[in-house]
Amino acid sequence: MGLYGIMNTSVSGMNAQSNKLSTVADNISNANTVGYKRYKTAFSSLVGSGSSSGHESGIVNTTVVQSVRQQGAFNFTSRGTDLAINGNGFFQVEDSQGGTYFTRAGDFVLDKNGQMVNSGGYKLLSAGGTPVTVDLSTPVWQASSQGELGVNLASSTPTPTAPPVTGLPDGDYKTSITTFDQNGNAVKIDIVYTKTEQTHVDPTDPTSDVVSSKWIVQASNAAGDDISVPAPPAAPFELEFTGEGKLVAGSPSDFNFKVPNGGNVTLDLSKTVTAGEKFSVNKVDVDGYKPSTIQNIRIESDGRVFGVYGSSAEKLLDQIQIVNFSNPDGLQAKSGNVYAATDASGDPAVGFPGDNGFGSLYSGAVEGSNVDLAAELTEMVQAQRTYSANTKVFNASSELLQELNNLR
Repeated sequence: MGLYGIMNTSVSGMNAQSNKLSTVADNISNANTVGYKRYKTAFSSLVGSGSSSGHESGIVNTTVVQSVRQQGAFNFTSRGTDLAINGNGFFQVEDSQGGTYFTRAGDFVLDKNGQMVNSGGYKLLSAGGTPVTVDLSTPVWQASSQGELGVNLASSTPTPTAPPVTGLPDGDYKTSITTFDQNGNAVKIDIVYTKTEQTHVDPTDPTSDVVSSKWIVQASNAAGDDISVPAPPAAPFELEFTGEGKLVAGSPSDFNFKVPNGGNVTLDLSKTVTAGEKFSVNKVDVDGYKPSTIQNIRIESDGRVFGVYGSSAEKLLDQIQIVNFSNPDGLQAKSGNVYAATDASGDPAVGFPGDNGFGSLYSGAVEGSNVDLAAELTEMVQAQRTYSANTKVFNASSELLQELNNLR
């Protein structure tokens, strides 16, 4: 064993501990970086050739690896565009030059162009391979096409001596619903109910048990015109009830009318009954909404992106896909907390969140760093002490070499 070999060994030890301190410094400085994965320094020995008369000192090598597989803790936020992957997978993102990278940093916000961009400046890609884009300025609306209306028609309503041809304008009972035309304007429609007949067990005794009753239903606009479909002179739409006040089995229950400056609306009346002495509206729900712009973004666990408009309407805008690798630790780290695929990582497998082998998506949360500060501080102290010990070995061998040179 020579003194120069000892000096080389101690220098390699100092270099190795410098590398370790470098990874510790990176880890500590990125302890609060969203989606950051800690680095670890692995040591390996390179043994020198020995002989029976002595030992030839070797050196120590270091390899830096990143623990990409290890998931960080979730930090929950109130922002719907913040995303975290629970389990396997990476977001596909794009830089300003169009290059595709992968990241776990899901702290996305909408930029001025309506694109979802994270803190590293990377754009989130959709299932179609293009940036997820939300149109924040163009209003949307929807004309009414279907709905549901359930009412209670008072069974005590007197039966007319002669069945009326029409019940307009007021009939026995009337309620209003709001629809929307093709330009998104709200249009008030009156739905009019008129009793036409009632059958008793004894036709000559109006106090005997009721066998059935019939009501006609009509729709009218603000001017009182009949807008039912089919239009007059076609026979009005008719509901037939049993003696217990429920619709006769197989009786038509889809009532149609045309919205002025709009389309045909199909109104489901299957929850209509006749009972008691008072008229009441039990359920009303008609689709369509007025023009409004996006006020919020809602993202489902399967990656579907919905726009929530000022009218409370929701519209599917896009869907996010994620990718997975057979060896995530083989990815190559790039600036901005992103990774590039390598031969060691394998090719990316693409799928939707929640699919077999892919993690699920959390909205309103981000994945924090997987750095353990207490462990990093311990690693720092160990590296510092080991580095100091290597300097002492170097100084000792240097002094011995100096004494050897001073021999006469």
